[in-house]
Amino acid sequence: MMYGMPFPGDYLLAPDGTVRDKLFLPSYEHRPSATALALRNTNGAVAANSVEIDAGVFSATVTLSADRCFPGQELATALSIRLNPGWHIYGTPLPANYRPTELIFESPIVGEQSIELPAAKPMLLKALGETLPVYDGEVRATGRLGIKWSPPMPAKFMEPFGKPIAPGPYKIAGTLRFQACSDTVCEPPQAIKFELPLELEAGIPPAPKKPA
Repeated sequence: MMYGMPFPGDYLLAPDGTVRDKLFLPSYEHRPSATALALRNTNGAVAANSVEIDAGVFSATVTLSADRCFPGQELATALSIRLNPGWHIYGTPLPANYRPTELIFESPIVGEQSIELPAAKPMLLKALGETLPVYDGEVRATGRLGIKWSPPMPAKFMEPFGKPIAPGPYKIAGTLRFQACSDTVCEPPQAIKFELPLELEAGIPPAPKKPA
């Protein structure tokens, strides 16, 4: 149905012209951001929009690839966890009585999201008599966060689509869920909440039609 419609995308080029990465989205309504490619290829080193979390047994940094964007853009996310020696947190798959590590964003302007944690390593927990997937040391993960898009149409036609997304400052709320354990202590599941600022910019209006 959309034959001939160009799909938005970005390439990341090295100084010698080599294509290091590319990102194309399967919908003209959503646009990748160049900062998303940069963050994915630099482990978050180029991003300035981040928050630090102190969980006691570990410290963590949650990062968005930009502090401003347009409706319909896709940003990159990054999570870096630095565990104290002797402590671990859990990955998946996991029995129901344990809490796996999760990063979730919540906001009216947030659409699809994902986080790609590395594979957890199996560890024999002698005190429990179980082998479970865990993370220790340093853990790095990247993901994607889509910002919802408002269709450009008169207000009277917007009701089926919900309230339009207005430009301005927003707070992207998030939660880091985990359960931390050592060889002798297993703490209860925890959920640490945080916020990241995001300025939503107004879309660029189409060029005026030329007179016939």
